[in-house]
Amino acid sequence: MINQYVNKKDTKKYYEIKNHYIGKDIFTGKEKRISKKGFRTKREAEQYIINAKSEFLNGGFKPNQDYTFQDVYDVWVKEYEPQVKQTTFNMMNVHIKNIVLPYFGNFKVNQINLPICQKFINELSKKYKKGTIREYKTKASMILDYAVKMDVIKVNYLKYTKVPNKQEIKKDNFYTKPELIEFLQIVKNNYDFKDFVMFRLLAFTGLRRGELIALTWKDINFKNKTLTVNKNAVKINKKIVISDTKTQTSNRIIYIDDETLDILKEYRSQNKVFEVEKNIFNLKNLEYFTWKLKCIFNNFPKLKKINIHGFRHTHATLLFESGVTAKDVQIRLGHANITTTLNTYTHITEDKKKDVTKQLSKFMTM
Repeated sequence: MINQYVNKKDTKKYYEIKNHYIGKDIFTGKEKRISKKGFRTKREAEQYIINAKSEFLNGGFKPNQDYTFQDVYDVWVKEYEPQVKQTTFNMMNVHIKNIVLPYFGNFKVNQINLPICQKFINELSKKYKKGTIREYKTKASMILDYAVKMDVIKVNYLKYTKVPNKQEIKKDNFYTKPELIEFLQIVKNNYDFKDFVMFRLLAFTGLRRGELIALTWKDINFKNKTLTVNKNAVKINKKIVISDTKTQTSNRIIYIDDETLDILKEYRSQNKVFEVEKNIFNLKNLEYFTWKLKCIFNNFPKLKKINIHGFRHTHATLLFESGVTAKDVQIRLGHANITTTLNTYTHITEDKKKDVTKQLSKFMTM
């Protein structure tokens, strides 16, 4: 509260801040209030409140205190959440709560040294691949970096850890042309037509699972033979929510082959009543595909097993094998940069490099 008063000594008007609430101490839970007199203008008093509140919120950590990793996380997460999309925050926070906090949570941050950090990485390496370990390392580092920024610790030792080298058995998470044809034929002959349409669309467009679920009939242009990707389905609080696409480059227009287009027309004709604004497949669970694939593989054990993202890999692999350039694959998949495309499909690009050498050799043969 800002009040005006008259100074008895010089009989001039001044302003005072009296018992003004600026926040709650994140550790003690007690309210923080300020009082100060002697401001010549009301604007000066208001600016003082703004500065005091900013200093209090940003300087919640006091020197020489034994704050735990959990304490720092509790402050960091409130600052981080408004800075990113809700979907990004939810994904980040789930990983931190499930993997990072169970290990680091009770440690005093000023005691988190290099051996403790390296042990965290070593434990992860027993369960996860290198890429996943680096993801968790990055997420844990965000909180330790924040502790450095707030002058709670001097060094984030997690940055100096090394991911152990280990032999990783890579499984081909994609179908070859004959394998894809076999899979789709089995689905078409033994399961709902809707399932066949969904898997066909995934394999022939390279859509992400969430992009497929978010599709509406309005996104399909039968005349121009295109499919527009401009939204994504994500899970928030156990419910499917239609959100923005993963990245700006994920917004794209994909041309559809005639056979897939005819299959979509047939599927639409089976739904006598449909609304262009509503989702084509009306799925209520993001895990539907995982469950359906499990059913298919259980009933047809000789089929090669891939996960739902493997159909996106299948699409990219078949594009490369058909002679499509890496740049065109990047655009069709909606990758932010071509490096992602090349790194993800190294096994294919290496084969293409060999083909280039063979073609050059054949051309130069006298």
